[in-house]
Amino acid sequence: MSDVELTGLTKRFGETLAVDDVSLRVEEGEFFSLLGPSGCGKTTTLRMIAGFVRPNEGQVFIGGEDMTLLPPEKRGIGIVFQNYAIFPHMTVFDNIAFGLKMRKVPKREIRGRVGKALEQVNLDGYERRYQRELSGGEQQRVALARVLITEPKILLLDEPLSALDKKLREEMKYWIKGLQHSLAITTV
Repeated sequence: MSDVELTGLTKRFGETLAVDDVSLRVEEGEFFSLLGPSGCGKTTTLRMIAGFVRPNEGQVFIGGEDMTLLPPEKRGIGIVFQNYAIFPHMTVFDNIAFGLKMRKVPKREIRGRVGKALEQVNLDGYERRYQRELSGGEQQRVALARVLITEPKILLLDEPLSALDKKLREEMKYWIKGLQHSLAITTV
């Protein structure tokens, strides 16, 4: 687990200024929200923290270490995208295990860690289901489990509730906060 610090972060896409001189600090274990209207740079800021977009100016520090020029896979960050990015041809088990398989974790360890992740997100018994068999909230929990199983230092959530209906959005906002609190993971 680590803190996140942004100093003078700026991003331009051609003539468009997407993020303008953002400086902030998210303390270790904190749940921090970026708020603002559509197009104000929230997603671009998250993508710079994750390393998918390089800033024109400024720096990204994680745990006091400058990560600005490091590729995403070296940052210890997990990100849940707005659309959840669940692989429709894979079962819930295979979706959650994907990151561990890419890291060549032994199969026995994968089984144990996926089982634990399913418990964390209250999806025991869903291992053999496919995306088409899941509600929006269940898909969101699969996406969260897939990220959490890799044990990231930082968790980034890009509008995690926007695809849900109002009732489920209310339910999930408390569920996510409870999970973040129990794991004590720095979350933006």
